[in-house]
Amino acid sequence: MKYDNPIDTLVLKGKVRLKNLGGSLLTRATNKNETDSSKWSFTYPIKHTYYRSNEILVPELIKTQTYDGRITLHTHKHFTTEYGYSIYMGLPSRVYYSMTLPSNQITDRQINSINNTPLFLEIKIPSVSGLFGMESFNDWITTKLDFSKVKKNRKSDIIWEYIKYHHNFDQYGIEEYDNKKNIDITSLPITQIDFARNINGRLVKDIMELIGMTGYYARKNMRVWNNTTPADSEGDVVYKSPNGIEFRKGKKSSEIYKFYDKTIQKGSQYYDAVYTTQDFGVKSASDRLVTYNRDTPSDLLRYEVSLRKVPSQRNAVNKIYSKTTGEYREINMYDVLDNDIYSRVPYKIMSQGLLNIFGGEIVKQMTNLYSEEKTMTDTDIITEYKSKGIKYLGIKYLLDKGMTNDELWVYLNKKCNMSYEVVRRIRVELREEGVINKWNDGHQRTMDTLRGVYKDLQ
Repeated sequence: MKYDNPIDTLVLKGKVRLKNLGGSLLTRATNKNETDSSKWSFTYPIKHTYYRSNEILVPELIKTQTYDGRITLHTHKHFTTEYGYSIYMGLPSRVYYSMTLPSNQITDRQINSINNTPLFLEIKIPSVSGLFGMESFNDWITTKLDFSKVKKNRKSDIIWEYIKYHHNFDQYGIEEYDNKKNIDITSLPITQIDFARNINGRLVKDIMELIGMTGYYARKNMRVWNNTTPADSEGDVVYKSPNGIEFRKGKKSSEIYKFYDKTIQKGSQYYDAVYTTQDFGVKSASDRLVTYNRDTPSDLLRYEVSLRKVPSQRNAVNKIYSKTTGEYREINMYDVLDNDIYSRVPYKIMSQGLLNIFGGEIVKQMTNLYSEEKTMTDTDIITEYKSKGIKYLGIKYLLDKGMTNDELWVYLNKKCNMSYEVVRRIRVELREEGVINKWNDGHQRTMDTLRGVYKDLQ
């Protein structure tokens, strides 16, 4: 089934209650430590991702108990890999204890406690586009979907019926907490939504070089942090990882703008299958896949915007989507996938993010298309600038290795023992000669690529 929406990750979370003492919820869950598949309560087959898990079955639900007695009910990671979504819900120890009592021993007070305790049900779809491309999902649409329950071929209805088919909330005895009705597509508001756009031919290091040289982030008080460093200060913050960079606002940001290398992220998905399986056939299949990824390299940069609900801080999902209509309300899966009123919101948010990061540079014309002046090759630099050109190529070499413009000058001064005056003169020469904007190191091409993305999002 075709999916061309920029919306990728969706997290739905809402307040629920248990009726009928939880129905079949606990009986359909398998203990986490149970490894014998013949003793699993209820299972689903693994047909299409066997090469990654080396399993042919996966439990419908997993029951995990913590040391303080709390119970979590959730799907297995192999289920998410095969079927494209996950479920999570917690049970307090007092509720779990009452649910396990024989019917002739449970008191009315315990029954009221079970019925009136607020619980939170979370459903996460890591990639909506990935879900629509899954064989399990498309097989289910072809063979099991009841189209009478889908209004006007809505994608949100199809996804919701798919989830309910595999996890029947009515059987589990789960209903809305406030309205005391069966859970439907409007019962679980969105608490996280990610928009994504793939950009061919660019890498994160190109973005790092670009913002280090001409980026707008300096005027917005953005700084570079490692992912392991806590952001205690207010204002905008930049997080940098080995293959990604994030722009955030504040220490508990509800808006995150990310760039990361999709090729590296994609390759890491097959790590477990390659290094842990003992099955020769599975290992051979995964080895062929890794060999293909290695021998057919392709630079693919992924630009993502993540809107989140941060408890007691800010709900960016509701706030930003509600600007379209002027009415603040809970946003659900139908609104973001099928409601035409909100169809332009992802594009507006993503384009606004590029404008915030790169400022007025992003709205200029693409120079490689509209200017007759061509970028310079290494030979052009040496031919035009003679001995100075060799010096310029040394600067270009360090930038091409992934060093940002800001890091470069500190490196030359402190690590290479070049005096501050010499470094200053080099910077002035590069700026006055216009070399740094002319040479063919990818800066201009990177900005042109981002300008093209920005115009497409308008």
